[in-house]
Amino acid sequence: MQSSEIRRAYLDFFAARQHAVRPSAPLVPLGDPTLMFNSAGMVPFKPYFLGVKKDLSRAASCQKCFRTTDIDRVGTTLRHLTFFEMLGNFSFGDYFKEESIAWAWEFLTDKMALDPKRLHPSVFKDDEEAVKLWKKLGVPNAPVRLGEDSNFWNMGPTGPCGPCSEIYFDRGPQYSCGKTSCAAGCDCDRYLEIWNLVFTQFDRQEDGALKALPRRNIDTGMGLERLAFVAQGRPSPFDTDLFAPIVQVAGRILGAERHKSPENELAYRVIADHSRAAIMLLAEGVIPSNVERGYVLRRLIRRALRYGQLLGHGQAFLHRLVPAALEIFEGVYSELPAAAAQVEETLKSEEEKFLETLRSGEEELEGLLERAGKLLSGEEAFKLYDTFGFPLELTREISSKRGISVDEDGFKRAQEKAVAVARASWKGSGEVGVVFENFIVENLFSAPLQTEFTGYESLQEIAQVVGCAPCQPSGCHVLVLDKTPFYPEGGGQVGDEGGIFSPDGGQLLAEVLDTKKQGSGILHIIRPAGAKPPAAGEKVLATVDAARRSRVRPHHTATHLLNEALRRVLGSHVRQAGSYVGPDKLRFDFTFPKALDPETLQRLESMVVEEIRKGEIVATKMESVDKVHEYGAVTLLGEDYGERPRFVLIGSKGWETPKERFSLELCGGTHVGNTAEIGAFKIVRESSAAAGVRRIEALAGIAVEDYERAKAREEEESVSQLLKRERELLEEISALGGKADELAPDERAEPALRSREKELKELVARLKAKKLSAAALSGHQITQVKDTRLLSQRFDGADPKSLRSLSDKLKGEIGSGLVFIAAPGNGKLSFVLAATADLPPKGYDAAKIAKAFAAARGGSAGGRADFAQGGMADLDWEKTVSALAALILESLRSR
Repeated sequence: MQSSEIRRAYLDFFAARQHAVRPSAPLVPLGDPTLMFNSAGMVPFKPYFLGVKKDLSRAASCQKCFRTTDIDRVGTTLRHLTFFEMLGNFSFGDYFKEESIAWAWEFLTDKMALDPKRLHPSVFKDDEEAVKLWKKLGVPNAPVRLGEDSNFWNMGPTGPCGPCSEIYFDRGPQYSCGKTSCAAGCDCDRYLEIWNLVFTQFDRQEDGALKALPRRNIDTGMGLERLAFVAQGRPSPFDTDLFAPIVQVAGRILGAERHKSPENELAYRVIADHSRAAIMLLAEGVIPSNVERGYVLRRLIRRALRYGQLLGHGQAFLHRLVPAALEIFEGVYSELPAAAAQVEETLKSEEEKFLETLRSGEEELEGLLERAGKLLSGEEAFKLYDTFGFPLELTREISSKRGISVDEDGFKRAQEKAVAVARASWKGSGEVGVVFENFIVENLFSAPLQTEFTGYESLQEIAQVVGCAPCQPSGCHVLVLDKTPFYPEGGGQVGDEGGIFSPDGGQLLAEVLDTKKQGSGILHIIRPAGAKPPAAGEKVLATVDAARRSRVRPHHTATHLLNEALRRVLGSHVRQAGSYVGPDKLRFDFTFPKALDPETLQRLESMVVEEIRKGEIVATKMESVDKVHEYGAVTLLGEDYGERPRFVLIGSKGWETPKERFSLELCGGTHVGNTAEIGAFKIVRESSAAAGVRRIEALAGIAVEDYERAKAREEEESVSQLLKRERELLEEISALGGKADELAPDERAEPALRSREKELKELVARLKAKKLSAAALSGHQITQVKDTRLLSQRFDGADPKSLRSLSDKLKGEIGSGLVFIAAPGNGKLSFVLAATADLPPKGYDAAKIAKAFAAARGGSAGGRADFAQGGMADLDWEKTVSALAALILESLRSR
């Protein structure tokens, strides 16, 4: 069976057993700050396991997963991958062990036709119930009893936990480690774990006692790559159809024989895994960077590229693997084709940057080796590996040519330390560290929350208090009502503010500072107006700040218009990467590799303004989620919109002609009823939000009027400042002994003032340059350093930018030698060190001398052998020049 058939067979199998088949959530978890990536199939179902959501009792999925903890082991084993797909079936207080075990066995032996004699179940050593259930099925191999370290799941020292039952596939005695104890559970390549069934049935107490949970859950996981590996009878996962297309294309590009050596085999495995994983991350909008997810992506790309170099290929090539990777997932993940072009472009750009970085890394290694003596420390070798992507093998090879050994034990210790840090930041499957709102639900309220939102129709609502509890350490309280008009933060839109009043509206009981959503509940963050907050069971009048909401709504509708304009102007592959919708402005982040020019920004703004001018209908409707593809609605990747999401359509006739619309998105936010209500729209800023992600900030409605008034005030102030500056410049010219036209400042137009200011500034600059040149010809001193002359001079009041031209003039004066000139300012000294053309060939390197000199004085410098510039502390001038002369002398002796 091909992988697509296996995936489909699994989901169909459990759909026939009344499981709701859910699509994969994104690799980047939404609304869960405890996780960097979705690392297991159960992660998207956390609200169901926690009991926060209860609209499902059983589910199945094929979840995209990503794990970072064993990147270095990829390719060295058959078990470790970075990106993989996890097949899972889940029960939330519904069926339990008997069904889970029976269905797993049926699927593997019937649907997958695996030989029952090669399947070995394992159980937790004390789980007699699981042993009986396996024997009841008549399995050929008796269940293997394993210990708590491998067959008992827990989320920490206390809390939900339970035994596991795993299913191993016997690949045959030829893969055995040779030990007499070799059996299911052994780490060798003979027995491969393909399915893990977790039975969450206990709550471990602080004293270690296991208390039965009131709701027992099932969480299973089976890696599609492993299942395909055994089902297709391949020697490794990298020979299945989930990797083979990438390996084949890579082989044609690289030209190296894969099976020629273990080193070549490892290289192809790493390239296949890392390129596939990188492409999936890029398709979801993750951008290479030096922090968090972007760092993981960058590391994958660099590591794969380095293995290509070890195979003798020195050019960028990973971007050429994108079509092969997309072919593997054709028809599975709909977001991939639209992102293909951008993935290729970003990947190629990152590769080219890294090739340049590698050259820097080689220079760094050369510098380390110069100071290493006979041994390069493990920490330094690991730094090269971690920062520049240098494999240890490459460092060892280059070092050995210089007769220098590498402390490989030290390298392993540094690597283990880094892995420990990575593991400490990985929260497992996401069961630990629930978000703030989950804490509220679990610890402050006894029952799952359910709040009816009425804020689309009204800004006031008589409601009953469900509960109110203090929220430490803020001093605020969290209030839950049975229904509310307050919109909870979501979809980029800020939460509503307002007040909680007595039912007649006469007494303010509490200020509502913010509103958030948790599951089916809405949380109001309040500051009580009196000694006591509203109490459970009390009737109140919930009132939204109408003026604030009226400023938010135009910004949200304008965000939809801008999103569609971007897709039309830049291409449909552009995808939202974040947003903010508030009363003050809108901010929209989107995936795009480069800055937008003024003409493009004007096109975008004009397109949005035109839709506002037309007065298009903004119509909303709750529809089945199945209608998303039929209507072609724009969605945020991975957002859970529920079974009946809210569609927001902007078009001339609303839902009468849904195909003839300007925009259609899934959105729960608040909007205007007609685009004409927005009134005005203006883009005020375009910038970089991250590598490969651009940001547009814009204003709509009343906020545009506020902006225009503020701009007019600034322009008035600017004219006033220009008039004042002209007077100051005329005075400065006079003090420098220059002459200027005797034009008294008047109320001229601003362009004329700016032109006049430019002329006066240029005149000031020329006069200053003239004075500096005169000073340079007479105020310098020359120090003889061995057979080389060092010209030095300090220019008080000089602009540091003028030092370069002054150094050229002074090199002409000195003929042969070094020129050291500086300009002080704010306790710092900006300087230039320049060498005449005859010195670098003799071994003088101005950049090296300047770097060492500045570093010794708390500064930095850089440049070339003939010219360097930098900055450092401004100390005694005479001592500074003497110290520089001594350093130059030392460098001459060391040559």
